[in-house]
Amino acid sequence: MVALGSGGIGFTPHVITIKTGEDVSSKIMSFSQNGPRAVCILSANGAISNVTLRQAATSGGTVTYEGRFEILSLSGSFLLSEIGGQRSRTGGLSVSLAGPDGRVLGGGVAGQLTAASPVQVVVGSFIADATKESKLTSPTDPTVAPGKFAGSTMMGASSPPSRGTMSESSGGPGSPFNQNNNGSQQGLSNMTWK
Repeated sequence: MVALGSGGIGFTPHVITIKTGEDVSSKIMSFSQNGPRAVCILSANGAISNVTLRQAATSGGTVTYEGRFEILSLSGSFLLSEIGGQRSRTGGLSVSLAGPDGRVLGGGVAGQLTAASPVQVVVGSFIADATKESKLTSPTDPTVAPGKFAGSTMMGASSPPSRGTMSESSGGPGSPFNQNNNGSQQGLSNMTWK
């Protein structure tokens, strides 16, 4: 099977805690600049007191909301790019928020995203545009080893490499999908779907 785009290696989860009054987007960007790893947002929870969003329908293209808004969704990524020998980060954040009356608002984050309560953000970091062979040929390279984030106190544990061609949870011989009640194997194609 051929995948579109480029892959990465060394996926490591991290938890970033943002204190009340701090800017969520600045904290995530700061974390992403701690090393050569790309960062993607996995989840977030907490409340926001001030947010500036990109919204094309408004004059100037941005709108600022003040009040207390619960985070429904926070997504985005920051990737390392190199153009003409100059390295920089590309990417951004999008947020969906619920107001006190239950109305939902959202858009691309274009400025402050101020925490109204402690905000917890779970991110994953990885080496983008890498091949698994490079991991095998240079195991001492700190840019390849998962869980090593230069200059950061937020280091995560890496998961062990997978073994075999198929795990039990993905349809292999020991998969629950391939077992009937008496323990003998049966294929997914033989199961009755209701």
